Amino acid sequence: MSQASVKVPEGYVKVFQRPKSLSENRFTYCPGCHHGIIARLIAEAIDELGIQERTVGIAPVGCAVFLYRFYRCDFVQAAHGRACAVATGLKRANP
Repeated sequence: MSQASVKVPEGYVKVFQRPKSLSENRFTYCPGCHHGIIARLIAEAIDELGIQERTVGIAPVGCAVFLYRFYRCDFVQAAHGRACAVATGLKRANP
């Protein structure tokens, strides 16, 4: 699915755009859930810091397990309650 390109009229400023570290996939979270907002804010931070090439996400169980569909970075899936341990081990293995 390609992202639609919208031409900004002259004299206007583009205020919002999809962060580059987010894929074109639509969020599959339930209506009213804030996971999508948090995912977008994290993607904006990744873009602002310029760390997309060095970012590895940890996908725990539950709704967040689908994070790998929404980001343009590498992901590792973790067992229930083990996301922090997996992230720590990954950082120690590849600082």
